[in-house]
Amino acid sequence: MRVLFYVFLFVIFALSQAQLISVHVIFRHGARAPVLNVTSEEAKSYFYRGLGQLTDQGVEQARLIGKLLKDRYVNTFVDARMLPTQLLFRSSPVERCLMTIQTVGNTMFLNSTPPVQTVAKPDDFLLVPKLDCDFQIDEWTNFFNLTEDDKKQAKKNPWFISEKALRRATAASQTLQLRSDENLPALILEKEAGLAVPSWFNEEAYKESRTVFYKALAVMASVGEYKSSKGIRVKTGLLLDKILNDIQEKVRCHQKNQKGHISCDRHKLQVFSTHDLLILPFLEALGIREETLGKDLPPEFLSTIIIETMLLDGIPFVKVFYRHDPHDVTLRDMTRFVRNCPPKQPLCPVDLFTSCCGEFITADPRKECYEEETNQQLHDWTMTTLSWILFGISVFLLVVLIIMSYLAVRYKNRSVVTIKKVCLEN
Repeated sequence: MRVLFYVFLFVIFALSQAQLISVHVIFRHGARAPVLNVTSEEAKSYFYRGLGQLTDQGVEQARLIGKLLKDRYVNTFVDARMLPTQLLFRSSPVERCLMTIQTVGNTMFLNSTPPVQTVAKPDDFLLVPKLDCDFQIDEWTNFFNLTEDDKKQAKKNPWFISEKALRRATAASQTLQLRSDENLPALILEKEAGLAVPSWFNEEAYKESRTVFYKALAVMASVGEYKSSKGIRVKTGLLLDKILNDIQEKVRCHQKNQKGHISCDRHKLQVFSTHDLLILPFLEALGIREETLGKDLPPEFLSTIIIETMLLDGIPFVKVFYRHDPHDVTLRDMTRFVRNCPPKQPLCPVDLFTSCCGEFITADPRKECYEEETNQQLHDWTMTTLSWILFGISVFLLVVLIIMSYLAVRYKNRSVVTIKKVCLEN
């Protein structure tokens, strides 16, 4: 025990001497209203902002994570005056995500608000998980034996597949097998908000519903029993690619800047606001989904992943933390569980961390997602190019023909003039 105590003291001392050089924070939005509908008038009144919108409870959860980030990083790592060059606040364009990150930013910096960047939903491959990829229909067919009509419906509305997974999981549940027609996702949120729910929806039914609901998320997130490396890649691969490249770039900058002649402060704290369908594959890619969430459970509202990069005696390391409970500020150190990281070490060397997830990384998720459409566009572009080439050749030949005709006529006229001149001379 004494040896372990001294090892613990050494680790604490070592970390106190470490130089933090970058932080990446990824969280799910705060508590929201049901997306489709509610089950009572009381619930309708409680979720007054509308379906899918952030609730007052969600706003308070965002303030709590904002306080956590303020206490951990403001003044000690980033300037309390809020320097935009030091920060990157990036959100999914969905309103609940935007409200969450804005509340977090307002809590971190009292006299100013960090600018939040976002892009339109169809073009956001960084923080909006794509569910309509061409290959996913084939994967879902393997899982559910889809008919041709099912495929058409899934292409039109991917949540049709989530409903299939939900019904399959409900039918396999002893507690809920007779409740397949109930609005379980809404009941979960209403119970968590402290609202009245039907008597049959007791604590046991609630816990079982969370597991069942996870199955409906898992098929859309490409994790668990529906795991797909390509599915994970198109949903979270671009974010992984960005974060790993950012870490490597920060390390290179600091290693070049040992004399302090250049600044490496740009975007050294990056905060991302996203959805459960991105948190799930992100955790799966890092190899820590079950360790953080449990075997068959979804991420809580404002569940948070924090990746810290630091230099210790000039050597770069990474630490990974997970915050599970939306009502708590406790961070759980997950570093030793991350794929490729030493299992019994408190720090993960950067070179090991950045090589953790190759099969789940992509720089072009759009191409992987819409492969058939991309190939068609390439085919159309090729045909268009060929058409222009043929048109150019035709124009060239026409010009040549005109010039040759002109020369032929001119030569003919010159010949006639010459003959007449000869005849007159004779």
